[in-house]
Amino acid sequence: MDSARFILDVHLGKLARLLRMTGFDTLYRNDLDDPEIIRIAEDEDRIILTRDRGILKNKRVKHGHFVESTNPKEQLREVIDAFALKNNIHFLSRCIACNGTIEEVSKEEVQEELKPGTNQYFNEFFRCRDCGKIYWEGSHFDRMMHFYEEMKASLGINKTP
Repeated sequence: MDSARFILDVHLGKLARLLRMTGFDTLYRNDLDDPEIIRIAEDEDRIILTRDRGILKNKRVKHGHFVESTNPKEQLREVIDAFALKNNIHFLSRCIACNGTIEEVSKEEVQEELKPGTNQYFNEFFRCRDCGKIYWEGSHFDRMMHFYEEMKASLGINKTP
């Protein structure tokens, strides 16, 4: 599959963040009911990911997948395997908060929005084009890279972000 676009039900918030972290277009809001999810999936050609088999029984659902695991990391692997996506991962290319795309920005562009410590110790920054959230390679970055390396190993992927 060249590009997969997902919509997730209320039970899969942590999976949504992991899918976004790995670069997949993932729509998630915890206030969407089943009819809204189905409508959006139809309108935007999205695959429904759910832990609720009932939604998948609706005749209007063209593309859907029941996520077996309850563990978010296992769920991510399950989805990547189910849709043959291991070669489509673009780690840290989407905003974890809103699903927008991330772009590199100069320190000068975001300097006014940075806390003093961040401004003092970091020089490379990224910003979500949609919500404006600013990212940098802080302490959380090492944990994210460790997660990415574990995921690559479990999927048999050799590329780096």
